Amino acid sequence: MKRWAVAVVFGVAVSGYGISLCEYRSPTTEFLQGKVSFFYQHLDDPSTPGIDLSAGSLTFDARRQGDGERSGFTLAGKGELRLYGMGLSQARVEGTGALRQYVAREFPLFTYGAIETMWDTANPQPGLETQAGLGYGRFSNVTPLAKALRIDALLLTRGALPAPLPESSVLAIAEVIGQPLEVASLADRVAEVVKLVETESKRKLDPSIVLLIEETLARTGRERFCGWTAQAGISYWIVDPKGAPRDLSFALALDAALAPEPNSQLLFRSRIAGPPSFPEQYTLALEVTFDVQVDNDISFSTRYTLFQDKPAGQVPAGTQLASFQLEISRRWIGVTLQMEFAKLAEAPAWKQSIVIAATTHLW
Repeated sequence: MKRWAVAVVFGVAVSGYGISLCEYRSPTTEFLQGKVSFFYQHLDDPSTPGIDLSAGSLTFDARRQGDGERSGFTLAGKGELRLYGMGLSQARVEGTGALRQYVAREFPLFTYGAIETMWDTANPQPGLETQAGLGYGRFSNVTPLAKALRIDALLLTRGALPAPLPESSVLAIAEVIGQPLEVASLADRVAEVVKLVETESKRKLDPSIVLLIEETLARTGRERFCGWTAQAGISYWIVDPKGAPRDLSFALALDAALAPEPNSQLLFRSRIAGPPSFPEQYTLALEVTFDVQVDNDISFSTRYTLFQDKPAGQVPAGTQLASFQLEISRRWIGVTLQMEFAKLAEAPAWKQSIVIAATTHLW
């Protein structure tokens, strides 16, 4: 019940303060995110000839991005491996490295250069592409403010505070939390946060509350980001994956991140590229992910991806994938519900996979 109370207090705190996570700004932003998902089904009924079902997939997505006042970088990799009969049936792997140079500190206009590699078993060879152009926008790490709001909510539910901290105190706590490790250690930041809370509340915090604050500051994997970037430029295939004649292409990209509240994150990525004959010929990639941490025991995530290739004079071909995952773990038992829907462009319907797994720790 207390955890659900914390979730309610989050909503009250954010709306009561008038603090929007996406209005928070930090001088530098650096984040690292990575996720791997594996799914496999194998069924061999002795009453029927051959193996009835043996298929699965492995997907991964990793991204590291940093933004300072005048420069930034992105390193990203993602892929999907389709398995059939315990062997690899289809694979698509991509890697990207990009550098950004901002024109001014307060004006997020930037120039960029990037290199992208791609390997797809549907193509005769790997691909290598260079990109350059202009962009506008910036991402910001709002995790310090999200953690400050979590701390305020925890203190309220534990009775350590008679009322929510004022907005100025919450922002001061976020500033302390956002200090780099080389400037202030975890112990130093915990001590500063405790001092700010005790000064505002005019009461000494219990050691158990101090431990909760330390756990909140040390916890990773719940980073929150806001912002967007739009890019326009040219690209050139140094090695074309389809072996087609190499030529300059135009590329547009839009990335966005939104943290509606401290425990949820929405990410959007898209890119479309093609020669001057666009839209007669193009490639389109789209990805949308959303995850929410309901409490320490329950989390939900969903992901949708679309890849479409439109050769000149042909109809578009590509794939769509939608997945949903609910994880519930409480003390000695855990339950995971995973649903996946996949569709090829030429397929008449979606292929569905549903898995429910339960784990019990006996000792």
